[in-house]
Amino acid sequence: MNELANALLTTERSPLLPEEYDYWKDLIGEWEFDYTDGYDRPTQRHVKGEWIFARMLEGLGIIDMFICPSRDTREFAPQPDGEYGVALRVFNPETKKWDMTYTTRGSMTRLTGELQDGKVVLTVLDAPQFKWVFVKRRPDYFYWQNIEVLSDGTQRLNCDVRAKRKNKQS
Repeated sequence: MNELANALLTTERSPLLPEEYDYWKDLIGEWEFDYTDGYDRPTQRHVKGEWIFARMLEGLGIIDMFICPSRDTREFAPQPDGEYGVALRVFNPETKKWDMTYTTRGSMTRLTGELQDGKVVLTVLDAPQFKWVFVKRRPDYFYWQNIEVLSDGTQRLNCDVRAKRKNKQS
């Protein structure tokens, strides 16, 4: 198993990935977060989670693992719809966008990502009204939203994540 990790992961950015498209550099490392959904219900649900990001594929990609509820809270606060998912993000030098696949139990989602007004916007390819948006990205904090763009152009917030770094950047 170590051979797979050694061949897959790296700490360096690929020369094929221009610095201005290295949207994930501040997110490399381990994060703890508060997940919130139920914005359309009388009460919201709050769940503790964790998100881990690393460079992969000779520095041209990012792999991340979304764990909600967190490993520390899974046993005493399980969620029937909890996710233990992995995203593979690879920069496409031809389109200057990020190609992404996210998979979790029983589901696989393909997205494409680009910078729009300072936000990293990932659009679901099979349902472009759904967006996964990294609204804020800082070395110690990020804010992520799952939104739906309605037919009138307004946005509905389905869920969001407010994350803080667990430890120093790796």
